[in-house]
Amino acid sequence: MKKAYVIDYTNSTITVNSSFYEKMQDPTSEEYKLIKAIRADYPEMRIVNRTHKTPTKYVSKSTGETFNCNQFKNLTYKNMRGFIEALPNKQDYLPAYEFLEKCASLPQTSRYTVVRKWFVAQFPEFRKNPLFYLYNEVKVVDITPFIEEEQTRAEEKQAS
Repeated sequence: MKKAYVIDYTNSTITVNSSFYEKMQDPTSEEYKLIKAIRADYPEMRIVNRTHKTPTKYVSKSTGETFNCNQFKNLTYKNMRGFIEALPNKQDYLPAYEFLEKCASLPQTSRYTVVRKWFVAQFPEFRKNPLFYLYNEVKVVDITPFIEEEQTRAEEKQAS
């Protein structure tokens, strides 16, 4: 059972979920009476409506793997470039990465999704075993399908 409300004395807040908040709006409801009694005891308390809960587990759509945090949270352009530049054969990967990052053929779309998809396809072990790429030679993944997929998605978006 979910908690309808949580009282935080250190922050002086009463956090309520959305259904409790809706019921609290009716002066004849039990929720209204409960909040009124709490506010009578602690008038300085603020009421905070919790709209959603941050997930504790993330599931990858492509592989179905479960992660404890968002696997792409710190996957920024800067961090992707840093990972590539740390590799011994960076000269093989940097041209493809730089082209995708500054790709002129995708002016209407977000280039980050294309770069991220290519990076994950190019380095599938970068989260679990990043040292794998120091000792193993990995062939550069072709960037054309990623660009075509994003262009198709952009065309579909414009059509609808």
